[in-house]
Amino acid sequence: MIIFIAIEIGIALVSLNNHFQNNSALLSVCTALFLVVTPALYYILHKKQTEFTFWFVFYSVFKITPYIFEMENNFFQVIFQFKIYFNIAFLMFLLWKAFQFMRNFRKAVKQKDIVEQDEYAIISDSLKKSIPFKKLGKMIAFEVCSFYYCFIKWTRNTNNQSGFSGYRESGVSAIYIGLMMASVFEAIALHAYLISRNKMIAIVILILHVYLLINLIGHLKAIYFRTHLVLSQKIVIRYGLFDTLEIPFDSINSIQKFEGDYHKSNKLVKFALLGKLEPHNVSIELKEIITVNLTFGITKEPKKILLYVDHVTDFLKTVTGKIEESQKFDAVPLQPDGATPIFVT
Repeated sequence: MIIFIAIEIGIALVSLNNHFQNNSALLSVCTALFLVVTPALYYILHKKQTEFTFWFVFYSVFKITPYIFEMENNFFQVIFQFKIYFNIAFLMFLLWKAFQFMRNFRKAVKQKDIVEQDEYAIISDSLKKSIPFKKLGKMIAFEVCSFYYCFIKWTRNTNNQSGFSGYRESGVSAIYIGLMMASVFEAIALHAYLISRNKMIAIVILILHVYLLINLIGHLKAIYFRTHLVLSQKIVIRYGLFDTLEIPFDSINSIQKFEGDYHKSNKLVKFALLGKLEPHNVSIELKEIITVNLTFGITKEPKKILLYVDHVTDFLKTVTGKIEESQKFDAVPLQPDGATPIFVT
């Protein structure tokens, strides 16, 4: 990405030369290199990146091209004369995706009696089906769920009463409320200081503080309403606005109480938005790495997971009991009369 940006900046600087500005052919060649050739090479050479990155690059280049290159006597002038129609088409595309999301959301709501599903899972799955770009879908899901839990969600789901919460004894509520109060005081102080000097900057900073406050409130309320589940064959970890993680029992190497310090690593994920500011009391060691979706579309592949669970002793007892039951069930011989014993593996 850095090399791509450097090449684009170089092409833009070359085009500012008077010799290029006064020659329509050379100006058009520079525009073609900036708008088409360099992004196309970036696409060919970086296919491992996400679809969202590709479209973000192409759309950004398309938007800034007419502000960098002179369009008069430029062969690409006709394209940007119809830019408004491209914007309208993009808006229609967004409206269509919104319609698809609402349709998928309504279908998923009808299946809400499934114990693994909650509002976060329904919204996230509906957006993933509506948006073809996985990373973009995850980022939008975080924002939509943040607003949903902040403004709309106020009652606990009846099918989550048997779950294990992760906030009652952790003190996480005090941490987030403290951050919210600090954000409010900072916003008021900065707004009062900047409003008489630069109204635009004051408004932008105020909007950013409001956005941060919405995210913090949404995440904290999601912590309240989303609980961890221990099912017959797996653990379902649900924490705030983190994506739901399902861990089958047969993929667990060890699970134990753990409250000590830890070293940050790519092979370790802690279910905590604020990192070490939030406590943990459970460590899950996995047999193999798994993919974990964090906030803002970030993904990691850990072999160890840390999280906080209220009533940790009951949680561990329930998990170990379910694992033992699962192992006993797998070892039960299926022996028809007069037949050779068969073992389920």
